[in-house]
Amino acid sequence: MACEANQEPTADVELKVNGDQIELNDFVRNFVAHTVIGMIKSLRDVGKVETISLDISRKAE
Repeated sequence: MACEANQEPTADVELKVNGDQIELNDFVRNFVAHTVIGMIKSLRDVGKVETISLDISRKAE
């Protein structure tokens, strides 16, 4: 699938960093969605992907 800068978003993606909403353009929204969905689909025992919740917290250094 070719990615174009003006491609319509194919999924709703919400990104928050430290609780602040980060605005994403359509290219980044599609990139994040397709990357995460691709990783999830490769896992065993995962059926049809409709929604994904992902929360990442960095450990204190």
